[in-house]
Amino acid sequence: MRSDTIFLINSQGGLERVPHRQYESEDLLQHLVECHPEILVGEQIDFDNPPRWLLIEREVGIPDREGGSDRWAIDHLLLDQNGRPTFVEVKRSSDTRIRREVVGQMLDYAANAKVYWPEDRIRALAAEASGGLEALEVKLREFLSNGDDGVSEPDTEAYWTAVERHLRNGEVRLLFVADSIPTELRRIIEFLNEHMPLVEVLGIEIRQYEGQDVRALVPRVIGQTEFARQQKSSTSRTSRKTTREEFLAECSVRAREFFVELFDFAETAGYEIVWGTKGFSIRFPLASGSLLSLFYGYPASEQGPAKPLFQAYLGFIENSEISGALRKELMEKAEFVEKGKHTLEIALDDGMAAAVVTVIPELLEVAKKYATRES
Repeated sequence: MRSDTIFLINSQGGLERVPHRQYESEDLLQHLVECHPEILVGEQIDFDNPPRWLLIEREVGIPDREGGSDRWAIDHLLLDQNGRPTFVEVKRSSDTRIRREVVGQMLDYAANAKVYWPEDRIRALAAEASGGLEALEVKLREFLSNGDDGVSEPDTEAYWTAVERHLRNGEVRLLFVADSIPTELRRIIEFLNEHMPLVEVLGIEIRQYEGQDVRALVPRVIGQTEFARQQKSSTSRTSRKTTREEFLAECSVRAREFFVELFDFAETAGYEIVWGTKGFSIRFPLASGSLLSLFYGYPASEQGPAKPLFQAYLGFIENSEISGALRKELMEKAEFVEKGKHTLEIALDDGMAAAVVTVIPELLEVAKKYATRES
């Protein structure tokens, strides 16, 4: 339609008409989602806590019985920063299946993945797509550390626990992506989104406009009614950051003494303590003016670790010689246990907390020394 047009103002103040163009193929739209998942506009889905996307894999198989072979394949599987699985099905408006059949397909995908995907299936897919568990660990920590608020809290084990919990509880997100969402599908999406409190069901139109020297994508979320928004917000978990007082209240007496000493020394020495939803990170200033997160702490909890944890994560240090030297010196000064390629960890039972508290200044000063070398 000639009226389906966007207008651009060029540098000379002229007006350029950019008409709507159909996608040449469904695969082209799928490729755009794969390479640029940010076009699934999280700000329109949840303005207060917009989802950021971690693409797990394209064309993910789903069986229809225990131990069976894959019967279906979802176009894209993504996770957000809260560990919520997101199923994405892409169709062009010219595909007649987008009217109603695609809804049944998507419900089949979600229902059978919940029941028949083995434990840690999503984690295994992510590791395979990333080139192994160690590469996935680095990728995931970077993803979890790049929120708009700048908070770093890459508790990857707690994250995968949340992914598994969301999947088994049916707390998933279903996204119907197309160049145009027909009226019949729009009504079904709105109905499902309003009446399925644990499942978020949305459509995303990604319209393409193409002129002589410009190509534009205009995404729009469909189905996020105000009633549905209120329903979801009443059942969603809070993402509010914890505080020093709340964190310490979750620790044993000895662990609390350790963390109080750690916080006091870090603040006196000029290091930055950043609070997340469960724990904290300690950041060290670099000569470049940026900050490097090296130490993390988490309280004991029912869904998390059985004991409070103190961790050193060395994956953000790109120089392997510096990372190796820091690892060696930290392990000489305290009884860290290696957890994967980049993580050192101390479980703070009462005895360990009492022992490690005496070397807090040394640990932080050593970390600062090597952080300065990295910069």
